Amino acid sequence: MSIDRMAKVVLRRQGIGVKDKVIRFRGNTIVFRLNEDGYDIYINGAKINFVKTKDVNEAVRIYKTTLSSAC
Repeated sequence: MSIDRMAKVVLRRQGIGVKDKVIRFRGNTIVFRLNEDGYDIYINGAKINFVKTKDVNEAVRIYKTTLSSAC
């Protein structure tokens, strides 16, 4: 188990939610990280966009259908 994954488990046990999702899409590692207004989108560590939604699955869908075509 990686250190990041272990850290997330410890935070969840303490009641602190970790709101991010990592996917691989078209050869890039994409991270969706929750902030107070929606999800920030990072590609290979650089923030590239923002989606105003509270549902991570909807943020992934929006990115794949609309935002990825612009990249």
